[in-house]
Amino acid sequence: MKYKTHLMVAGSLVLLFAFLFGIYKLTNTTPDYKEVMTLSATDHVKWSPEKKHVLVEYSDLQCPACKVYHDILSSFEASGSPQVAIPKKVTLVYRHFPLYQIHENAFQMAYGAEGSSKQGKFFEMVSALFADQDNLSKTKDPKAYLAEKAKSIGLNGDQFKKDIELQSVKDKVNSDLSSGERAGINGTPTFFLDGQKLEFQTPEEFVKILQAIQ
Repeated sequence: MKYKTHLMVAGSLVLLFAFLFGIYKLTNTTPDYKEVMTLSATDHVKWSPEKKHVLVEYSDLQCPACKVYHDILSSFEASGSPQVAIPKKVTLVYRHFPLYQIHENAFQMAYGAEGSSKQGKFFEMVSALFADQDNLSKTKDPKAYLAEKAKSIGLNGDQFKKDIELQSVKDKVNSDLSSGERAGINGTPTFFLDGQKLEFQTPEEFVKILQAIQ
């Protein structure tokens, strides 16, 4: 009888240990961002062609915080910038993560940027949209707004209107959004550097992280 009791106790302890170990693994497993860091032919890439250090950005063109970090990244490219070394050693990848729950024009702006890539001016459109973000929140006609921005960066207007309606354009935006969701993204901008999700509180902390890259 005692033997059976000891056996039951031992079995219970084994099950308890297995349960606790399972909880530990669930709460302490390092997330795998392999999918995020796998670049595709449809990704929008600039800066260093070497891909030694890869910075992946998930962004929403109607998000004010995204504009702040876009302006920071753009400032690195300016002539005489003290951070000019960063674009030389980092490959920047831009992906769409439209916060459609709170930004009614987020998807349409993403389509606009993606459509611009058909004429080789993706990053130019991204910059134009961020630069005029205040007016974007006031527009009643997002397609007219996009047409105006397309004209301002020298796109063929007729082609642009067709391109933003392409299924491939919409599929790319949705693909970016889905990959971000699978990575657990719940806000923008979100950055991943060399397989790690960046954690920072201020723009200054963000810049310091990039400055420390060797």
